[in-house]
Amino acid sequence: MRILLAVVAIAALCAAPARSMQLNQSYMPYLGQLAPAEQRWFSAAFEIYRQAFIKPDGRVFDPQNGGITHSESQGYGMMLALLGSDRTTFDQIWRFAKTKMQRADKLFAWKWVPGRGIADRNNATDGEILIATALGLAGMRWDNAEYLAEATAIAEAVGKKLVIEYGGFTVLLPGEWAAPSRHEPNATLNLSYYIPMTLPIMEALAPDYAWEAVLEDGQRLLDALIHPPSDWSTLNEYGEPVPASGFPRRFSYDAVRIPLYLLQFGQTNDHVTRYLMGIWADDDNRDIYPFDVYTLGRKDKFWGKSYLFTYELMHCLEYDEPVAYDSVEMKMTNYFDTSLHLMAIAAMYANYPECFPKS
Repeated sequence: MRILLAVVAIAALCAAPARSMQLNQSYMPYLGQLAPAEQRWFSAAFEIYRQAFIKPDGRVFDPQNGGITHSESQGYGMMLALLGSDRTTFDQIWRFAKTKMQRADKLFAWKWVPGRGIADRNNATDGEILIATALGLAGMRWDNAEYLAEATAIAEAVGKKLVIEYGGFTVLLPGEWAAPSRHEPNATLNLSYYIPMTLPIMEALAPDYAWEAVLEDGQRLLDALIHPPSDWSTLNEYGEPVPASGFPRRFSYDAVRIPLYLLQFGQTNDHVTRYLMGIWADDDNRDIYPFDVYTLGRKDKFWGKSYLFTYELMHCLEYDEPVAYDSVEMKMTNYFDTSLHLMAIAAMYANYPECFPKS
């Protein structure tokens, strides 16, 4: 009965344009609702991704980081297998996550190391919500009750353990470790773990929890920014996101996903756009770089095309200029960069066709 309710709830989200929590066109590429030529492109791209970053047992690995696997990487791999319409690989990735990384409470150990197995049993919430979302979409797309049952269990565990009220906001903790405690009264937040397109799916799967408030308050948190978002944040006495104690005060490989995840759901945020367009606009070399969120001092550069592509998609929406053709090209050598790049291209197909390169 619970699985039937999940199917009905997801279907209702698809058919309810008046609701704030709904499945909009952002999900079309993941549900296989693409023109044949577009589907062939994503299928071919995912086949290259599979050969580069997925082991035969379904483990999505990071070649630049000792070949390790994160719960996040399994979530990315499952979402991208949906893009590629590769049901076999989707199931292999899920089976590895379930059998090798899932804990008894249905959350996932965030780090798995070759030769050692689980190296850190703490969870990372972006992994859970990506995996649950992929399972929910796959269950609906391929009429698979097992996927929906697993997705429901994960969503309920996340809702129970990781959705809290903090500082006047309903927030999604990045892990159980990040909750306020007697020794650390401030919650630690990661604004890149706010992934808008996952939240309607979580709402459909586990409606007893405040997912709609998480969606709305994610935007409220971004609206409260007094400087660019840092990778790891907490709230000051005024309810404004500021760098968390014990973490570098930088915009880097975590926070760089914030604009992408908004674009993925057909959204932007004026504060985020204004800060980033202003900081990067004067770089004649089209370098997109990490920086100190207080001084704006530059920290090397982002190595990969996905970051430039996301910037150019933002630029397109601001100035009505299509993205450059060369920013679409992928080298398929870096797991993290390539994963973000494929999702960003899917966002363009779904929400911003006017931004396609003209050449």
